[in-house]
Amino acid sequence: METAELWPGDRVRWHKVEFTITSTWQDGTVDLWDADNHTLIEYVKASELEAI
Repeated sequence: METAELWPGDRVRWHKVEFTITSTWQDGTVDLWDADNHTLIEYVKASELEAI
């Protein structure tokens, strides 16, 4: 499966919820921000995300 390039500020879907990417890491993970719930989720595998 090919993963699209993801950048901070991109909107993505993870587990059917929309997030904004805050950081990308060389190990293939990203940090996600949910502004509605004021939640930061760290180290999510980029391969689990759907770009929107």
